[in-house]
Amino acid sequence: MQDKIHVVVDTIAVSHETPLKDDPRCHVLRLITRHGNEEWWDGERSLEEMFAMVEKTGQLPGTSQPPVGYIHELFTNLAKEGKKVIYIAVDSVLSGTYQTCCMVAKQVMSEIKGADIRCVDGLTAACPLSGMAMEVLRLIDSGVEDMDKLEAFARDCALRTETYFTVKTLDYLQKGGRIGAVGALVGNILGIRPIVHLDREGKLLIGDKARTRKKVLKRMVELACSHDPIEEIFVAHAVVEDEAQALAKEMQERYPGVPVMVTSIGTVLAAHLGPGAIGVFVRRKA
Repeated sequence: MQDKIHVVVDTIAVSHETPLKDDPRCHVLRLITRHGNEEWWDGERSLEEMFAMVEKTGQLPGTSQPPVGYIHELFTNLAKEGKKVIYIAVDSVLSGTYQTCCMVAKQVMSEIKGADIRCVDGLTAACPLSGMAMEVLRLIDSGVEDMDKLEAFARDCALRTETYFTVKTLDYLQKGGRIGAVGALVGNILGIRPIVHLDREGKLLIGDKARTRKKVLKRMVELACSHDPIEEIFVAHAVVEDEAQALAKEMQERYPGVPVMVTSIGTVLAAHLGPGAIGVFVRRKA
C-alpha cells in the first residue's frame, strides 16, 4: 500500500458504508446538520432520528459546511505528515464546501513548504464520491504518483458520473429553494414527482416527471441506462432499503459483471431531500 498520497472526502460520500472505512489513507470532512436548537456532525445521528424530530415538530432541518478552522486543521496535519492530498468534494452547486476547501488548501500550501492539496469538484453526491476516491487509490496503488495525473483522473471520473434521483415529498426541495412553493403544493396534491439530473457542471435539471412512485423508479433506471457503456453503478437512499436493493438488482440484471454499490445517505443530504429519497448513479466508461 502506497502511503505518500491520501484522499479526503466529506460525509456526503457515506464512506463509512464502503471499503474506504478500512483504508487509513482516507480522511473525512464532516458537515453539520441542525434541527431547532440541536446541532450535530453528519453521521452522529441516524436518518430515523432526524426524521422523527421533523415529524414531532413539523420543522425541517438545516445544514452547513465544515468550519474553516476544522478544514485547515485536517489539511495542515496531513501536510505536516508529508502527505499529498486529493480531496473529492460534494457537487459545488449543492454545497459551498468545495469552494471553501479550495481557499483553505491554497492557504495551507502557502504556509507549509512542499504541501500539495488538490481539490476536485465531484459534480455529484452520495456514494459515487466514495467510488471516485476508491478509483484514485487504486491508481495510486498501481504506481501512479504524479499529482497532476491523479487530479486529472479524478476530474474525469466526476465528468463521467451521471446522477439521477427522486423524492417522496417535495417539501424538503421547496424549503431549499430548488422548487417554488406553488410547484411543491401542486406536485404533492397531484402526486407528480420529478427525476432530478445533475448536468456536467453539477447543476440540477429536471430529467423527467412521473405520477406514481413505480413509474418514477422505472423511468429513473431507463435514464441511467441510456449512458452505455457503464463501468460502475451506485444506488443511494434515505430509509427505503427495499427499493434500493430492488433497483440494484435490476441494474445488475441489465449489466452483469458491473460492480454495484448500495448505501444510505447521511443526514445532511437527507435534510434537503427528505425520507424516501433515492438515487441511481452510473459512471460511464472512459
